Amino acid sequence: MDGVARRAVRAGTGVEPERVFALAQAVVARWWEQALHWEQEKIWPRRLHQVAGGDAGGDLERWRIVGRDAVVFPEVVAVANALLDPVMAELVWVDSGAGRPRALPVDGLFCCRLGERVGRTWLGRQLFPAT
Repeated sequence: MDGVARRAVRAGTGVEPERVFALAQAVVARWWEQALHWEQEKIWPRRLHQVAGGDAGGDLERWRIVGRDAVVFPEVVAVANALLDPVMAELVWVDSGAGRPRALPVDGLFCCRLGERVGRTWLGRQLFPAT
């Protein structure tokens, strides 16, 4: 979290690092809730089993609850850093219509780059499947 705090100060946004971190935690917690349906997700199951001492086994639901924050922490930090990155802010600006607001496209530059930052290039497509 210290790195996020330093980046927030350098960015000069006036946003408290705790708020950025809380937003990142909320975003990643939402991903966590959807992750059971992501066939491509290989990182979190492996970490969850490690947190559980090698095998969450028959107690998977309990370990999903008590282990979540430890398992997703690297992604929370990555998302918090992305939220403070001026390059990422520019991608949001472009993807959202550059002055003509529209929803961020899942295949837009921001979602693609965020997926890369958290090691899941497929993430945007899984979060917002075509209807």
